Amino acid sequence: MSDSSSFPIDPQQYRARVVRYVRYLLKDAGEAEDLAQETFIRAYREHATLRDPGALESWLYRIATHLSIDRLRQRARTSARHADSPVDELELADKKQPSPFAVIQQEEMRECVDQYVAELPDSEKAVLLLHDTDGLTANEISELLGLALTTVKMRLHRARKRLRASLSDGCTFGRDDRGVFICEPKPRGKGE
Repeated sequence: MSDSSSFPIDPQQYRARVVRYVRYLLKDAGEAEDLAQETFIRAYREHATLRDPGALESWLYRIATHLSIDRLRQRARTSARHADSPVDELELADKKQPSPFAVIQQEEMRECVDQYVAELPDSEKAVLLLHDTDGLTANEISELLGLALTTVKMRLHRARKRLRASLSDGCTFGRDDRGVFICEPKPRGKGE
């Protein structure tokens, strides 16, 4: 076991960047603070596994990415439990807002897509989420993650290509009788 005096990270040096990154992924400032703290706790516990001190920052982002993805999965499970509530317990929606049924359908489709996004390699998943979900430009992602712009564009292209192929293989897309865009899982083969 290595001693704590050899811990190579000054959390204050990276804290603001890690918090900002997690906030972009989760869209929640409070959770970003908690997960940034957890990132540094995990980095402290696992610092002996860091072989290249020059890769410290990307290692921290990788830890933050894993923790954020875990948190997003927890949210999805929680919202799925809420979607199972009896219909008579749902609040009446404003006519300008989607109906509770449409919200549940959208949530189900989002969960389906999220499952395929979760299967992407972490490096591609982070770039895809930052770009397509959070609306960051490739230049902003490049700066945030400390990656070359060409690397960001390549990862984004690969992530979209993999996601498109996975969705095409696993889902059938269409519109229901009300014209709402829906995603239905394809039946899986016997060996799956």
